[in-house]
Amino acid sequence: MNRALRLASPLLAGLVLAAPVLRAVDLEGRVTDGRRGLAGVQVYPDRQPRVSPDLDPPVAVTDAEGRFHLALAPSDDVLAVEKDGWHRDLVPAGDWGRDIVLTPEPRHHEEAVLVVRLDFKDRPSQVPDGALRQLLFSRRPGVASAANYLYEVSKGALSLIEGPMLHLSMGPFPSPRDPSRQADLVTWVLEHLHRPLPPECDRVNNATGAPHPDGKPDHLWIITAGNPETLTDDPKDLRADTWLMPLPWDPSTRWPVVLMPETSPLGNIVHEAFHAMGEQSVDDLYLGCDHPDTAGIWDLMDAGQYRGWDRSHPGQGPWVDDTGYSPSHPEAWVRSELWYRGRYRETVTHLAVKGRSWEGWIRPVARAPEPGPHPDPQWVTLPDPRRKGRFWSLEVRRPWGFERGRVGGRFGPGHAGLIVALVDPSKLSPDVPKGAVHVVDAHPGTPEPPKPRFPCGRWQLDDAAFNLGPGEQPKGHSGNLSWEVLATDATGRMKVRVRLRPAPRRPKR
Repeated sequence: MNRALRLASPLLAGLVLAAPVLRAVDLEGRVTDGRRGLAGVQVYPDRQPRVSPDLDPPVAVTDAEGRFHLALAPSDDVLAVEKDGWHRDLVPAGDWGRDIVLTPEPRHHEEAVLVVRLDFKDRPSQVPDGALRQLLFSRRPGVASAANYLYEVSKGALSLIEGPMLHLSMGPFPSPRDPSRQADLVTWVLEHLHRPLPPECDRVNNATGAPHPDGKPDHLWIITAGNPETLTDDPKDLRADTWLMPLPWDPSTRWPVVLMPETSPLGNIVHEAFHAMGEQSVDDLYLGCDHPDTAGIWDLMDAGQYRGWDRSHPGQGPWVDDTGYSPSHPEAWVRSELWYRGRYRETVTHLAVKGRSWEGWIRPVARAPEPGPHPDPQWVTLPDPRRKGRFWSLEVRRPWGFERGRVGGRFGPGHAGLIVALVDPSKLSPDVPKGAVHVVDAHPGTPEPPKPRFPCGRWQLDDAAFNLGPGEQPKGHSGNLSWEVLATDATGRMKVRVRLRPAPRRPKR
């Protein structure tokens, strides 16, 4: 027997209870490479990541035969399974009845962050170095950190590690010290960096993510004193932002640089990191704050950077523990095609439908690619015959890992399931966002949620998933494409049917 699931203690007889008693559950399992047990794998229940969690989840490490034992809470329904050099997986309870099979991840590597803490004489930093290090680099299970987020969305391919942390202080910066002067701040920091760079800061090519030094720091993050304008909406505050900045000593060379205030939430941090990882190949997907033709909450590069919101307190703070602590994953297109220009393409199993119809199972995109010769796709695309290069994208999203983040405690119909989007790569822009992704709303006409709202009341689309069940919408259409959810199984997969009508012929002139 590969796995035994049992109550940790027997039921007590003779007690009449008003509500059922939830009891701990013992889980025994095995992790293999498909043939033999895999030792040294870390296994723990997947729970809502928090910047400052109340408790650490129980963690087991597999023995020489790949076996583990965990004491789970009754609410635990997904396991996180990870080992450097192997694809990280999120395994739902529906798959606990057999061995967990991991596949190698040959692209696993480390990327270092050179952190520059910038004080102003009239406004010194308030966040201790230790607290900042935890937010950026903690790899403790259950902690909402930049390192844990990037490890999860890369499915175990990328380990973010701490490089040198430098402290700089400058006099009162020429007024106003606001977003219009941020490029000047970045230039000042570059002028004061010690050269040459420590070799441990340059491990990868910044444009492609390939493990070859390119003369640039893997990540250069300038952390300033003060609050983020993205939350306060105060023009006197700085905002999190990213540049490809010409070097003062060599204007022909440009470095990707992230600047952010010290109280920026995790979502802002990893959103800006994605811009830098590929030297601006990952675009912003949002449009105007109240514009419905957007990716909304379903992508890190849109309102998804603010997912995880417990209360509304603009202008006050601190925000790190209750705002944007659980940013959404990037959608399949951003993750596999834009991030580092396709470096992580093989972490998402893609099916490009060639004909007019398709029916089959779609595996949740947050999981590791399925092992075996005929894996279920995690991303299904169909071309839009109305415009060359434009396509529809279908993927299954589940509230696992960082995707568990709620906004003001709201979950309801459409919060998980099949996400359908119309993607137009021609709208990618290094400057003003043009709306390259339009997620189709499964519940059109429903009002935007009340407070707490994202900054500037940004459009959320938090009920855009198609699914089966009460209050859900299993069918939809967009242009020439129609789809229907046929079934869902215990592992989170969805069986979907899609049909594509041919584009109408244009009359001859």
